[in-house]
Amino acid sequence: MLKKNLDRIGGIRSFNRFYTNLLGLLDSTLLKSSYSLTEVRIMFELNRLSTLSASELANLLNLDPAYLSRILSSFEQKKLIQKEQSREDLRKYLISLTSKGKQVISDLQEKANGQIKILLTNITDIDQIRLVTAMKTIENILKHEKEKSQFYSLRSHKSGDIGYIIYRHGEVYANEYQLDETFEAYVAKYMAEFIENYDITKDHLWIVEKGTEIIGSIAIVNVDEKVAQLRWLLVEPHERNKGVGNKLIHEALTFCKNRSYQKVVLGTFSDLIIARKLYIKNGFRLVESKSHHIWGQDLTEEQWELIL
Repeated sequence: MLKKNLDRIGGIRSFNRFYTNLLGLLDSTLLKSSYSLTEVRIMFELNRLSTLSASELANLLNLDPAYLSRILSSFEQKKLIQKEQSREDLRKYLISLTSKGKQVISDLQEKANGQIKILLTNITDIDQIRLVTAMKTIENILKHEKEKSQFYSLRSHKSGDIGYIIYRHGEVYANEYQLDETFEAYVAKYMAEFIENYDITKDHLWIVEKGTEIIGSIAIVNVDEKVAQLRWLLVEPHERNKGVGNKLIHEALTFCKNRSYQKVVLGTFSDLIIARKLYIKNGFRLVESKSHHIWGQDLTEEQWELIL
């Protein structure tokens, strides 16, 4: 048993030496910048998750708070980050990348992608698949269970997300409110329009994941120069009452403010009690309601708005 353990430890240490040397060789020729590895990791996570508090960053990256504070102060002086007071906790400030910070991390990610392309140049397709699978296996085995079960990430939409969001809207609303397939068709129609007319400067669709599972979505759709529409807020039933919906709304409203929208509107119906509470909490007010038969049910549709 002792020999078996020593062999395994030796194997892991051997791999560590090999991979560390490999990364060092690549870093000596690419990714030369004025930023340390820790600074790049901080910018990467801010870019990936959009907004984080200093304490969330410290926990996520296992950094000493005082050390992190010094780095963030430096970033602020270089205009790489901006801070905004949290609506939920006035003692907390949320940190996000500025346009300059996003450009810096975008350039570094492009160099990193080039680095990996060089690594894969002389490796066959089959061996590339084996390599990625093996790396994923290592990640899954060594990842802490707490991290897998509690960590949420927020990202922009990608291929495959649109169909999935339509599908989940159809299924969730059929199960919870007995809406028929015409509701799913309604969601599909306007999501198709959203993608066809998508303008990255005016529109955005966020996907929230827990591990690799999509658990929610929200979008901002341009109406005109001054008005945006909040659409497709959905949180999976098993992830509700954990602050996910409020985080999504906050992210969407921050986007609207940064794009100088003056008003945000949304449509819902009166049965969506949890969503209505979130809208009220974030300053929306009911401006119009209408009862009629739609999507196979007698519903009271509502229009809400928020003046920014």
